[in-house]
Amino acid sequence: MIAAGRILSIFSSALLAVFLTAASAAAAPNREPLPHADEADVSDSPLDLRSVAFGQRGTELVLRIATAGEWELAQLSSIEGRALCVKIFYGALRTPRGVVCVYDKGADEPGLTYSRLDPFGQPVENRIIGATVFRRDKRSVEALLEPSSINLRQGPYSWQAQSTWSCTGPATCNDLSPDNGVVRAQIRPLAEPRCLGAASRNPRYRCRNDELRGAVIPTPEVAALSPNARCTIVSTRLPYTCQFGVRAAIANRTIALIGDSHAAHWRGATEVVAQARSWRGFSLTRSGCPYSTAAPDLPAARRRSCEEWRRAVRQWLVRHPQVQTVFVSQLASAGVRAPRGRHRETYKIQGYMRAWRRLPRSVRRIIVLRDTPYSTKDSPFCVERAIRQRRSAATACALSRRSAVRRDAAAVAARRDGSRRTHVVDLNDFMCGKRVCFPVVGGVLVHKDTTHITSLFAGTLGPFLLQRVSRLLGG
Repeated sequence: MIAAGRILSIFSSALLAVFLTAASAAAAPNREPLPHADEADVSDSPLDLRSVAFGQRGTELVLRIATAGEWELAQLSSIEGRALCVKIFYGALRTPRGVVCVYDKGADEPGLTYSRLDPFGQPVENRIIGATVFRRDKRSVEALLEPSSINLRQGPYSWQAQSTWSCTGPATCNDLSPDNGVVRAQIRPLAEPRCLGAASRNPRYRCRNDELRGAVIPTPEVAALSPNARCTIVSTRLPYTCQFGVRAAIANRTIALIGDSHAAHWRGATEVVAQARSWRGFSLTRSGCPYSTAAPDLPAARRRSCEEWRRAVRQWLVRHPQVQTVFVSQLASAGVRAPRGRHRETYKIQGYMRAWRRLPRSVRRIIVLRDTPYSTKDSPFCVERAIRQRRSAATACALSRRSAVRRDAAAVAARRDGSRRTHVVDLNDFMCGKRVCFPVVGGVLVHKDTTHITSLFAGTLGPFLLQRVSRLLGG
């Protein structure tokens, strides 16, 4: 019997809206896994499979199943022999070692379960998957889930969908898709169309995809409502933690992402790194509050709240010595209240250095993610106008690099620190040329507002962040 439970996630209704409208926003190119069509061959079963898509999009897995007939969630019952599942074959194994099934969570809400199988097909583990699952109609079900939730790591796998229905008398109607064999697939650090986003500016080779010409994904209107990459809430108490990356049971390292809202928008990129390297990540962020000892330029109440959060972050790291690598980032233009007679910029730089030096010795590496370029309030309107006029928003709405890229005191501090554990990663060349910065790169909208990048573009930066991190850490 699978224990009932619910996983709280930072998944606003806006994210669901983005998922539901993804097809229209991403019409060119197609980011979705290709569906496998199945013939109508089990007429007595409403679960006769007609179309199944199961594959990676970004860092997540997408599952879509469409059936010939209508069915209710309450009708699915393993006891009565009615099920809608996908069998998972790991690597080159010829027998399934995992099964993902749809179940009724109650109140007519769908959910997913996972069963790990032994070589003889017997379940040795049963659990509920933390996934986003919904139904467009009574003939289909769709889901978003993390590969690690079903024990999938980087590399090849195969799948085959199966439906089971109790037909007339003692007979059982089964349907497979594909009917003969399996669909072969692979888990990669990031699964996106060729040259999408930052990949179009890969310095190693020229990347061109004509399908991206004129594309803007997401549109500025959709981007304004889009949250950062998914993160499962761990605690709502200071310092407010949520978890990303792979499950604790299969993680080989634990990391932390710390800073203000500009650290949070990097989660799309650090998620790629975490999935690729089998890391469990914790996000500890507070809007308007960089991780520093310098007094922030905030009203008194918010300033005290920020300082309490900073102390809580350090105490959290002391209590979690398994966190040996920390990523930090923050708004470059964040203001500070320097004491009288102190140079403000020097005080700001020293504030970062002091904060990092006070971290517990268990933190062996501090990776400073240089702040991203800024946009303007007029940029979304310029992009929308370029879309209507079928012009290139990347060139029509480009901004001067000198004004878009601000001096980042944290990056300066990391270079001056002199500590072997402090490193800087600067990925701004994926958003800017030598003279200008682009609002759209590789068909992806870079900014969702004046200073924050979109989750999709952050994700496309992930493989390049992975390269830099691998140079620092090896592997």
